[in-house]
Amino acid sequence: MFEENVKTVVTNFISIYNQIVNTLYRPAYSTNPEAFRLKDPSNIKIYVIQLSPLLGENDEFQLYFVHEKDKNLEYQIIDLTNDKLYEDYSKYGTIKDFIKQKMSEKGYFEGPDIVYTYNLSFIKQQLNTLSNDEFKEYINNETWYSSYYNRMLDLVGLEGRSYVEHVNHPASYYAKDATRYSYSLLDLKAIIDAVNDEDFSYQMDQAIAAYENSLYLASCATLGVCLETLCKLLLQKKGEKVKDSDATMLDKLGQRLREKKIINYKLNSRIDVCYKVRNLSSHTSPGKVLQGDCHFIIATINEIVDTYFK
Repeated sequence: MFEENVKTVVTNFISIYNQIVNTLYRPAYSTNPEAFRLKDPSNIKIYVIQLSPLLGENDEFQLYFVHEKDKNLEYQIIDLTNDKLYEDYSKYGTIKDFIKQKMSEKGYFEGPDIVYTYNLSFIKQQLNTLSNDEFKEYINNETWYSSYYNRMLDLVGLEGRSYVEHVNHPASYYAKDATRYSYSLLDLKAIIDAVNDEDFSYQMDQAIAAYENSLYLASCATLGVCLETLCKLLLQKKGEKVKDSDATMLDKLGQRLREKKIINYKLNSRIDVCYKVRNLSSHTSPGKVLQGDCHFIIATINEIVDTYFK
């Protein structure tokens, strides 16, 4: 009964969430669906976390919606009642801080993965005693619906405001503060600071701005330019002259770096793949395929910077 009733709570939250997004935030969602993580239940996992009774009966059961790829609302109960877990409890500011830390230590999820939390303790008796049909009737009255609606309205509003602030920033904002965004792939500021080149910084600035606005084709093309610039900078860093008349195509630069024994065969192969990905990007499927291409090029840039510029 308990699990079925919890899943009913989850279904209600997601249903109301979708209603709000579809009605009030449709343009924002169509432009940047990644900002509205609860909209796609296939990437949500449900945790019910049981805490020590010593915290009080009003905090004993916590419901967590966590962003985890391809989990399809998979349900799991986590027992955090062991007294030994609470030996350092006084150092945490809130119960949520305590849960985030202990779940991370156990290898379940990190703080940024949490989409939403809800205290189940206030309806613990109903969860345990009512049949699923009785429970649906219990929580579908006007009072409960209003509570669910207001909670989801606050959540979607927070995501919507983050989206508006995000798209209204100038492009230069993203490269400088990319780590603030859950969409960020890597610590781009650290990459830019390590390379310390004006042209590279500007190009990365443009690439991540395009990515953040879901312009993956533009981002993929610009990231290819970033990688070309980085290869030229690496040649110069190793004492090689790069003339304007020299071939500056990505595949030729990778080959030259390999011939000079600056990079190994594996990295040269990755650069060659990036060259092909960038050139073929306009012929591939849109959306997730191009997004994955961007990820691959950024990961290659990160590997070069981490190996040769830090």
